[in-house]
Amino acid sequence: MVQVVDRVGALLSAFSQEEPVLPLAECAERSGLSKSSAHRLLSGLAEIGMVERDPAGNWQIGELPLRLAAIRLSHRNMRRDAMTALVVLGRRFDAATAFSVPNGAEMVYIERTDSSSPFAPSARLGGTAPIWEGAAGRAVLARLDPGQRWEHCTGDRWSALPDKVRARITDDVEQSITRGYSADRGDFFDGIAGVAAALGRPGEPVAAVSLIVSVERMSPELEQEMGQAVRELAQEITGKGTLPGVTA
Repeated sequence: MVQVVDRVGALLSAFSQEEPVLPLAECAERSGLSKSSAHRLLSGLAEIGMVERDPAGNWQIGELPLRLAAIRLSHRNMRRDAMTALVVLGRRFDAATAFSVPNGAEMVYIERTDSSSPFAPSARLGGTAPIWEGAAGRAVLARLDPGQRWEHCTGDRWSALPDKVRARITDDVEQSITRGYSADRGDFFDGIAGVAAALGRPGEPVAAVSLIVSVERMSPELEQEMGQAVRELAQEITGKGTLPGVTA
C-alpha cells in the first residue's frame, strides 16, 4: 500500500503550474514509472476525479484536488460567517452570490446562491476561472503584494487577450486597491456583471465574496452601492478573527 501511495504521489507531483498538461510518456518519466504502470495508475485516479484526460489524450489534474484545495484554503468559521451575511446582501440587492478561494493562478468557487429572479445558470461548485477573469479574482490580486500581483497573469489565455481588455483588467485591479472592491462589467461572463471584495490581511487574501447581477441592471449607482456593501462585509469578517492566521 505504501508503495502505491508513493507512486501516486510521484505521478501527481509531475504536474506543475508551468506544465499542467502532460503526455503519458512525460508522466512516466517524471514519476520514475514505466508507461504501463503510469497508465494504470492514472486510469484509476481518473475514476475518482484526481486526474483527467483532454481530447488529445494528455493528462491533467482533475476536479477533486481543486475541491480539496478549496476546503484547505477556506476556513470553516470564515466561510460560515461570510455566507450568512452574503445571503442577506443577496436578498437586499436581488443578486446572486458567490464565495471563492484562490488556488494559484485560479479562483475556485465553493459556495453559490441564486437571485430570486434567475438571469444565468448557477456557477458549478468546484469550478475554476483564471484569477484575472472575474471580479473575485481581481479583488484578490488587488490585495496581494505588488511584487506578486501580476505573477498570476501569465499563460496563453492571458497573452491572447486584446490589449484593451488587459488594460481594463489592470485598471480595475489598480482601482480596487484604493476603493476596496473590484467590478466586472461582463467582459468574460456573457450577460453577467458583479462586484467582489477579498477577505484577508493585505498581502494575504484567502477568499473573496461576490454579488452578481445581469449586465442590464449594473448601473454605476448599483455598482458603487454593492461594492461598498461587499467591502464592508469583507472588513467585518476579517476583523472578526475568523480568518486563518488572523486574531481578533
